[in-house]
Amino acid sequence: MLTDLSALAFTIPARDALGREHVEGKLVAAEEALQFFWRFRERTFKRSGGDMKMIPIPYANVESVSVRTTLLWFNPRLLLKLSDPRSLQEVPGTEVGGATLMLSGRDAVRDARALIKLVEFRQADAEAQARISRLSELEKERGL
Repeated sequence: MLTDLSALAFTIPARDALGREHVEGKLVAAEEALQFFWRFRERTFKRSGGDMKMIPIPYANVESVSVRTTLLWFNPRLLLKLSDPRSLQEVPGTEVGGATLMLSGRDAVRDARALIKLVEFRQADAEAQARISRLSELEKERGL
């Protein structure tokens, strides 16, 4: 069992010209769920950042996580696709059932790949736990 957490900083650019809905946050691969921390980025003349909000996303809800770049390592993006679109409905700049997260930093692609591996491991672990609990319920029903 892995005990360390992998976190990845991201931004979602504003879709309006004034930058009102520019989002920044962190994606954390915790043991029980993928944690999506986000807040509005503070603007120059108006404090609009506020507190971080956290959205827990169960690993069973994650369809896929992938990293995309343009021209070797420029403009790295993390593509997050979910089976239940309600999880990210309150986050501005996300699509229905997914989000494109802009990554920054020198080691962003390496960190994204590490996060993807950890998410895949946690998904497999959650699926195995669900199967074990289902088997134990069936055994109780049959009286074994």
